[in-house]
Amino acid sequence: MKLQKKLNMVLAMAFLLCSSSCHVKASDKVSDPTADTLATEERAVVNDGPIVTVDKSAQEQDLKAFVEKFYADWEERGLLDYDYVKQHITPQMLEYLINSYDYECEGECLATWLFFYEGGGDCGGLTSRQVTVRDEQHVLVENKYENYEYDVLLTVVKVGDTYKIDDLEQKRSEYLNS
Repeated sequence: MKLQKKLNMVLAMAFLLCSSSCHVKASDKVSDPTADTLATEERAVVNDGPIVTVDKSAQEQDLKAFVEKFYADWEERGLLDYDYVKQHITPQMLEYLINSYDYECEGECLATWLFFYEGGGDCGGLTSRQVTVRDEQHVLVENKYENYEYDVLLTVVKVGDTYKIDDLEQKRSEYLNS
């Protein structure tokens, strides 16, 4: 009986030691000699599996490049090129642009100006555009015109191998005193 108690105690201690040292939690730091070079990477452990590394800076660069290219190519094609816009937005965003069109029109009408300005006044020529990644899905676009500033927050999602704009939220619309 004493032997059984000792055996149970040894097994319990072994179990406790193993469960506290054998299982890696997502919150545990991983000791890695290359940690300094990977400072911008995010690490996670899933179900005691291998370490999954996501390079946040590369993802942010991809998001920024997507939004910058979206604006530049669209302006080059002409702002009424709805086919181009529809290639880069989700069905939800398309519905938003349709519902936001508050004027009489025939055919397909999308409130695409919302990417650039609120509308309703003279804003002058574009002087600068700043694209800033806020997180893995949100990109702030700050449009500065001669007489006007307009900021819009885009929600960008990955669909297959490409990004698409899923939502647009106006953050600032301000006419400047001359």
